[in-house]
Amino acid sequence: MKSLFGKMFIIYIAVILISFIALIFILSTTFEEYFMSQKEKTLIEQCQKIQEQYSLVYERGPRYIESLKSEMEALDKYLNAQIWWVNRKGEIYVDPQLNDIIWMGAKLPYEDIEEVFKGYIIKRKGQFRNYFKEPVLTIGYPIIINGKVVMALFMHSSIPEIKRTVSDVYRITITGLIFSILIACIAVFFLSKDLKKDIKNLNDAVKFVSKGNFERRLTITRKDELGQLAQNFNYMAVELNKLEELRRTFISNLSHDIRSPLTSIKGFLQAILDGTIPREKQDKYLNIVLKETERLTKMTNDILDLSKMEGGQLELSKTEFSINNLLVNEIEKHETRLIEKNINVEFHLTEGNDLVYADIEQITRVVYNLIDNAIKFVEYGGKISLGTKIKKNKIFISIKNTGEVIDDENLRYIWHRFHKLDKSRGEDKGGSGLGLSIVKAIIKNHGEDIEAKSNKEEGTVFTFTLTNINS
Repeated sequence: MKSLFGKMFIIYIAVILISFIALIFILSTTFEEYFMSQKEKTLIEQCQKIQEQYSLVYERGPRYIESLKSEMEALDKYLNAQIWWVNRKGEIYVDPQLNDIIWMGAKLPYEDIEEVFKGYIIKRKGQFRNYFKEPVLTIGYPIIINGKVVMALFMHSSIPEIKRTVSDVYRITITGLIFSILIACIAVFFLSKDLKKDIKNLNDAVKFVSKGNFERRLTITRKDELGQLAQNFNYMAVELNKLEELRRTFISNLSHDIRSPLTSIKGFLQAILDGTIPREKQDKYLNIVLKETERLTKMTNDILDLSKMEGGQLELSKTEFSINNLLVNEIEKHETRLIEKNINVEFHLTEGNDLVYADIEQITRVVYNLIDNAIKFVEYGGKISLGTKIKKNKIFISIKNTGEVIDDENLRYIWHRFHKLDKSRGEDKGGSGLGLSIVKAIIKNHGEDIEAKSNKEEGTVFTFTLTNINS
């Protein structure tokens, strides 16, 4: 069978059958031994009881004989065993108090009773000197009075009878096992069938998603690993759907950002060529065309750089430099914008060794983008904080701004190359959404970490790490 259902069903049935065969083998080798051992234990326990009754007869007189006889008759019926009393001469008695009555005139050789009269319990299997037609289990037990063995007690239980008991128990057990296996097979069939159904649903859903249908969801309610897989699939489908929406938004924004300057460039150049724009004003519009061209060039370079970074093709040129000096220099480049929005800048820089080992050009790009982002979204009269802190062999660099926080939904996708924050926030009206993606890629290429947090208490803070030199 090629189907998973068929393979699983065959495997389950094979495991059940192998277990069943192994169990039969184990039972066949242990049942008889177990029952024989239990029979020996029971016979010895009953011998001990007879020993106690015999002691009463010996110590308190013949009035306890009837009690002893009753005990022996009960044992004979209960155990289905023959009981012999044997004296030191080897004479076999039915009743130890009636010495004149010897059973069939039989007499045991001394070697058969020697160990018992030495105080040992003996165990034998066989026909016992051919006294019995079929094998018996024999227990020889010393009857001790005042520390002396006065009589040997022999109990004989039929081995075929024990084997018949074993066979009955064995048959009942096997019957129960067969019914259990049948029930297990039926259960395995339906469980496998149910599993096959869920796997088929999952397979169909994967095919739908592979064709771009990210709306497909699974309704599997299992609590096992397959149920967890279904939940993860649904989560993946949701994420893919959101990423697809981000991709469409990105393409729409990028198309708009490219089309708008191209339209302006085309319009201005066409107007210059057909003489609509007078010669004395052409320099003004040519400068506008130049700026739009530079903006398009930057956007194109950002996309190409990000592709290189994500593909691991960016070569880093690492050197030692002061991260504190870099932060101060970069914030000063934005002095005009800071004054325009009346932004207060605070520094919380480490006083220790602030040297880092990294690509200064790329880290400058990271800091520039993060500061630019902070200025865009800080409120008028707000605050921007720049900080560094040393922990072990790392320096943690943080750039924080007050103002409207980034909601959790945006925060989850903030690093994605297709993501763009709500245009209604701050002054960002034309960004392509590549800035933070580039920041993330640069830090990742350095083998470092970066994270973003945003809440009402602290505002929005971006923190990344760099390797500290000589820390």
